[in-house]
Amino acid sequence: MLTLRNLTAKIDRKIILDGVTQTFRKKKIYAIMGPNGSGKSTLARIVMGDPTFSLTRTSELKLSGKSIKNKDADERAHLGIFLSMQSPLAIPGVTVFSLLRAATQETGITAKELKTKMDQYASDLKIPAELLTRSLNDGFSGGERKKMEVLQMAVLNPQYIFLDEIDTGVDVDALKTIAQFLKKHLKETDKTLVMITHYNRILKYLTPDVTLIIKDGAIVKRGDAELAKMIEKKGFDSI
Repeated sequence: MLTLRNLTAKIDRKIILDGVTQTFRKKKIYAIMGPNGSGKSTLARIVMGDPTFSLTRTSELKLSGKSIKNKDADERAHLGIFLSMQSPLAIPGVTVFSLLRAATQETGITAKELKTKMDQYASDLKIPAELLTRSLNDGFSGGERKKMEVLQMAVLNPQYIFLDEIDTGVDVDALKTIAQFLKKHLKETDKTLVMITHYNRILKYLTPDVTLIIKDGAIVKRGDAELAKMIEKKGFDSI
């Protein structure tokens, strides 16, 4: 269980996130929605440990009842938190295999096992084999970059999965492939999926148990999948 209580974050004394309280439970799918600049991505980055933001003294961030407020991003990743980036960067000279090999060195997985697993996930995600041997995201389309983020998530096998606008910059076919892969990957597991999105597109394939609406750095409304559908019809101004 990942618990945020009175999570308040600042940059240069400006409040970016204002008193967010929310518990993310196992086996649940969450959708975080809100207009541009509302604080959706900021929330995910703070959970992941982005040092850009400073938390107030009263802010609490706990994983399985233990505080992770002062832990660095790599420590949080080792504890099972994953964040896919909204705009994945290209890394010239580094393949996805070499990146994942470095990330999984301490898990005991062999290079052969990693390659087999990576190839299988790439096939499921319809990622062309030649992209696996190229520099990560270098010259990739938006959909290819997002698929590669999901592949990395699957290999790393985290408990808490935050996907920041995984549906942005992808076509309909890529979106459906990603959604089907996530469904398959989450089936019969106790993982927690948190999707940050402007739209209801991916939520048509992955129905959220909980929908959170963020405005001006605060959660202003909670609901289920019907809330996401209402936002699609009426917009965020209806909240």
